[in-house]
Amino acid sequence: MIRLLVANGCSCTRGQELVDPGSSAWPAVLASRLGIPVANLASDGGSNRRIVRTTVGNLDRVCREFGVPVEETLVLCMWTCVFRNEYHLRRPRDRTGRTDLPYETDWKRLGPWNFEEDDNASNAHFRSMLSEKGGTINLLTDWVLLDSYLRLRGAVPRYTFAWNVLPSKMPAEAVDLFRQLDRTSVYGNKFESNGNSINQLTWKKFEFGPGKHPLEAGHAYFAALLEAWLRDQGLKFPERALSHRADGADHDGAAS
Repeated sequence: MIRLLVANGCSCTRGQELVDPGSSAWPAVLASRLGIPVANLASDGGSNRRIVRTTVGNLDRVCREFGVPVEETLVLCMWTCVFRNEYHLRRPRDRTGRTDLPYETDWKRLGPWNFEEDDNASNAHFRSMLSEKGGTINLLTDWVLLDSYLRLRGAVPRYTFAWNVLPSKMPAEAVDLFRQLDRTSVYGNKFESNGNSINQLTWKKFEFGPGKHPLEAGHAYFAALLEAWLRDQGLKFPERALSHRADGADHDGAAS
């Protein structure tokens, strides 16, 4: 029985550009449809490394605060751009778009948006220290380690994508990493992110904000897709509530 949703990701998970992300971002909408509370750990501009760090570092605390054991928790991570990263600071700063997680502002985000601010660390990272192959291998390694940790703790791990995150041609080093992952734990039941991400599934169907993030209708649509996927997998939730399909038609939820 799943009694808590813990979501993590970047701005597409936190709900940047939404009027009220706490109620209209896809994690909140999905949790409401499933009849369970949600802890949204996502941060604007967050990297995949941050997703792993904050999921592992906050899982026990969040479960204690909600009074739900880890074994009854669904952890749903939305992977983001492999080019992002982070590093630790000596003093807190960089608060814009961040969560209220403990120690969150002790970490500096490395992202292309910092070029405009003449951020030396981001410039060095993107110009001298980065490759798509390296970023892809790092993501897949972190994915295997996070998935193993969550399953060892008894949580239910599931994954999705913010956009087309993984390259069309995967490095040879990725083969053995993919073999360690369960394909059915990924929305769409395949590791290829192309066509299964929130941005690709909502683009041109719903309104986007000036910053190119899906707005309320897109988040609601994506939450409905995730709900149908999770229920089809046989996961059980506390309530047998009326569920709304992504196409607008209603049906009775399958959980009991």
